[in-house]
Amino acid sequence: MLMGPGGLRRVGKEWVGRCPLPDHADRTPSFTVNKAKNLWWCHGCLRGGDVVELARLGWGYDQREAHLAAAILLMDFAHEVPQRPPAWFREQERQAPLRRALEGAARRRCQRRIYRWLFAPMVARLEDEAERLEEARASWEDAGQIAAMMVAHARRERVG
Repeated sequence: MLMGPGGLRRVGKEWVGRCPLPDHADRTPSFTVNKAKNLWWCHGCLRGGDVVELARLGWGYDQREAHLAAAILLMDFAHEVPQRPPAWFREQERQAPLRRALEGAARRRCQRRIYRWLFAPMVARLEDEAERLEEARASWEDAGQIAAMMVAHARRERVG
């Protein structure tokens, strides 16, 4: 049995071996690599893709970090990581106003939610408290007027 790189053996046009992914404990060869198509497939964990996808899954990167896996692979095999073309920068400039508008809309939506969930109940309580204070102030003034009338009445009785 001739074993190739990474413990793979050639079967027809494909290479077969155990799955190298860390979350798949493979006991039997279920991992195949098709060199002509530059693809791999694991029949045990039902995943597949190209070499970047294999590196991404093997190194534990999520889907958004696939570009990091590709860059690391390029550097590991002594290739230069390509720079972004000038068209990318022009597109970023062109899309900047729209991106800012979307971020502003998202920020305003978040502010409205924060106000509705956090500040609106506090404002309502403060308004209720203000109404109670206004009623108490009005009652105090009424009591003051009643007291003034009683004092005036008492003075008139004393005098007269």
